[in-house]
Amino acid sequence: MPVLDLASRLDRAPGESSVPGAPLTGNGLRQALRNALHSDDAFAGFAALVRAVRDPDAVPVLPPEPAHPLPDQDAALMVAVIRNDVRWPADVAGYRAEVAADRERYPLTAGMPANITPCAFWPHPPADRPVTLTGDGPSNILMIQSLRDPATPYGGALRMRAALGAKARTVTVGQGGHGMYLGNGNACGDRTVTTFLTTGRRPAKDAFCPNQVD
Repeated sequence: MPVLDLASRLDRAPGESSVPGAPLTGNGLRQALRNALHSDDAFAGFAALVRAVRDPDAVPVLPPEPAHPLPDQDAALMVAVIRNDVRWPADVAGYRAEVAADRERYPLTAGMPANITPCAFWPHPPADRPVTLTGDGPSNILMIQSLRDPATPYGGALRMRAALGAKARTVTVGQGGHGMYLGNGNACGDRTVTTFLTTGRRPAKDAFCPNQVD
């Protein structure tokens, strides 16, 4: 049974889980998938969760994120950073409409990316205006980006690279996951960034590191 069908089934009837009082819902399964996309190493754990959901005799073991709420200090820090990026409207009806449309368009996330956050009611305006990226200044920037990052997509990195012009070089890593340096096991990418941090040397031009674990 496809993951979307499993999530829809759990929307209608949440299933038992390994955490007392925390049934596995459709959105819980979707969240587990979204979290797994942050590291290719997490795919096996998500596959095990899906197998357990499909097995009527198994009790799915919830990953930590759906099982427990995000600690308050982590949530506050994350929201504060996101809030300062742009201005967020406080139009609740508008969010409701966007969530409904997004749920139809992208059933894998069920409207989550369009949903309202505390940013809509944050009492303080952004501390500074957004910085305009340009190619002016010294050429001393090295970017590293995976092809399949679910949090900061590759398309955004390409736009930033274009805005920075000759100031930057980009190392593209041919895998998924969020946070490439020392975080996802690509030796080529790690070496390139470490060389830059310790010596200041960058590739002469944009570089590509294939998907491999050394």
